[in-house]
Amino acid sequence: MNDRSKLKAIGGWVLFIIPMLFGLYFFLLSASSTDVDNDAPVKLIAGAFAAPGTPWDADWQIFNKNLMAANEKGSNFDVELLIRGEVGGEPISMTNVRRNRIQFGGFTIGGGSAVIPEMSVLLSPYVFDSFEEVDYVMDNHMLDIFQPLFAEKGMVLLRWVEVGWAHMYGKEPFILPEDANGYRLRTQASEAAQVMMLSLGGDIHQMEVGDVIPSLQTGLIQGGETNVVIYSFTGLSSEADHLVLTHHSYDSGVLVANKEWYDSLTPADQELVRNAFPASKKSRASVRRMSDGLLANLRNSNEINVYDLDDNQKVAWKEATKDNYKQIIAKIGGSSREIYDAMIRGREEYRTRVSNGEAP
Repeated sequence: MNDRSKLKAIGGWVLFIIPMLFGLYFFLLSASSTDVDNDAPVKLIAGAFAAPGTPWDADWQIFNKNLMAANEKGSNFDVELLIRGEVGGEPISMTNVRRNRIQFGGFTIGGGSAVIPEMSVLLSPYVFDSFEEVDYVMDNHMLDIFQPLFAEKGMVLLRWVEVGWAHMYGKEPFILPEDANGYRLRTQASEAAQVMMLSLGGDIHQMEVGDVIPSLQTGLIQGGETNVVIYSFTGLSSEADHLVLTHHSYDSGVLVANKEWYDSLTPADQELVRNAFPASKKSRASVRRMSDGLLANLRNSNEINVYDLDDNQKVAWKEATKDNYKQIIAKIGGSSREIYDAMIRGREEYRTRVSNGEAP
């Protein structure tokens, strides 16, 4: 073997051995730090869009307070609340939960449907007539259906949270569905929201919550749909002073965690995280109580116009949107038909129990 061949042979061994040595080094480093990692804080970044002073903001503060109290008893949570939309709109935030960039989040059904499209089915118009119907169906029929869908996307669906009835707002009133014909209407990413606005003959503009006020100010949009709390707290009421109480769908919202992160917690820590947020019943009560108070204030305002629909107007809205669920199902596919059927069965089960004098 000549000198050049010897050098090539030695070089080959060097190129082979050096990566192995580096690999061994990092393996030993990782192994030696196992004890340290076990003692490290449980990092929990939570993302949401909760305006200060709203029930959702209060719930997140309770969540943080409960985990800090757990730390005083021996737990080790390092919590960071990014609940003012710092990590982007809901579709972006949910994607960040999936990728474990943030570990926890609270989202509306409309926003969450960008990742779990079947959630849009829950926003099919005029399925529910009361809070009681919504609560019964969501708790007893929908949670078990949606938890596997979230798991497939790398998330854990922990519980439903409260958002509220959706109504129409605008720079002009939409008393009847045809009043919205040709109007520039904001819509969320969900299929249900888009189908809803198209069924009214609207010119739809999909955008995140943070873009709505500037778009109203510039005239890019003239109205949309929202709940009473968001309408009151985000400045919508000053830019679009007509609120029509259509009660066309109910947005329950979700509380989710990254599955890999959640599964890595001890059973005790999982329980602490799961129960740190106020229970659904308590959360619902606080949102509904505030919504009632805000609606009373809106009715008494000289600057806001609030419209209640009479029986004939309600019939017109239901007639205009009666086939929306079919379009939503057709657009989404997957298990959307089964979800809609389960939702209707749950509603009818509730109504049957009520008519039989049973207390659900």
